Amino acid sequence: MITDQYLPSPMLASEVQPVKILLVDDKPENLVSLESLLFKEEEGVTYLCAESGEEALKIALQEELALILLDVQMPGMNGYEVARYLRNISKTRDIPIIFVTAIDEQDTHVMEGFEAGAVDFLFKPLHPYITKAKVSAFVKFFLQRKALEKANHLTLKMNQELEARVKERTKELIKVNRDLDNFVYTASHDLKAPINNIEALMIALEETLQQPEFDKDEVANLLNMVNHSVSRFKATLLDLTEIAKVQYEAETGKGKVSFKEIFNDVKLHIKDLIESSNAKITVDFSQAPDITFSRKNLRSILYNLLSNSIKYRSPERSPEIEVKTKTIDGFTLLTVRDNGLGLRQQDHEKVFGMFQRLHRHVEGTGVGLAIVKNIVENCDGKIEFESEVGKGSVFKVYLK
Repeated sequence: MITDQYLPSPMLASEVQPVKILLVDDKPENLVSLESLLFKEEEGVTYLCAESGEEALKIALQEELALILLDVQMPGMNGYEVARYLRNISKTRDIPIIFVTAIDEQDTHVMEGFEAGAVDFLFKPLHPYITKAKVSAFVKFFLQRKALEKANHLTLKMNQELEARVKERTKELIKVNRDLDNFVYTASHDLKAPINNIEALMIALEETLQQPEFDKDEVANLLNMVNHSVSRFKATLLDLTEIAKVQYEAETGKGKVSFKEIFNDVKLHIKDLIESSNAKITVDFSQAPDITFSRKNLRSILYNLLSNSIKYRSPERSPEIEVKTKTIDGFTLLTVRDNGLGLRQQDHEKVFGMFQRLHRHVEGTGVGLAIVKNIVENCDGKIEFESEVGKGSVFKVYLK
């Protein structure tokens, strides 16, 4: 009785691929007899038959075989010659071959068979138990080898993906370190100016107050200047805190956000700036009215882009700003176009740098666009900038 331990696992066979065994014999009745002795197709094994050595070679080159049961005595090309040909071809040299022969079990025949490339012999008349056991062992070996190849392939793929992630993370760390160095330098540089200014004003105020009859108007003027410098100092600190949050904090919670709602909030916040500059703002959110995004971050983006468009207006005309959204290639594209001062081509690269102020006549610390860029890139988006002196600028923000 054949026990289950000698049968190939149908599930394992189907998970990897069909198991194909080639039966080679010049007598069709022997092929039928051998196939009926072995496992059926529903047990996960398919049998291919060849009635000559030439046909066997052709099938072996076309199919992936788990095993070849090869008759030794055939007219034309005998089993030993077929085995030698198979061993000389890279695609077939590793297919295990079991010789099936009616020749007496003599050392000379066995040695010749192993030299030709056989891994085992079956002697006629075939014993059902021994035949099934040997074939089952090679089928299991084939399935184990294919499973190992699959595991090795998956391991290689995982290693490649891990290496890619390590490289990407290394690039991110290098960028973070570079940004941190730039942050520390610019922070110390921009904080030094208001501190020195406050110090100088306090000395002047002290000298004025030490005079027997000091000018109250002069003292009031100095106090106003001190207050202004303190306000600048506090604004710089606030901007430094904001840029640090954007660079090093995790992304804030996302939710469905309406562009119109955020725009109206920003518009109300800069109402005085809009009215004093007589700015005209047109919006079109019809193609992409909302987005799943951080409300705080979207407000920061719109606030900085809109306020900059008004601040850097041309003295020759009233500001005209166009804001619109649409979907493109998996992104929501937010476009802000103005008719302001514009920038020279050589200054385009400086726009998103921290504390870069390319128009010195406008109040500000120069971190607004750096904040926008970091917010966008931290959310796997991108920002593009176009500008021409005297005509205006266009910001295109691609939000994921």
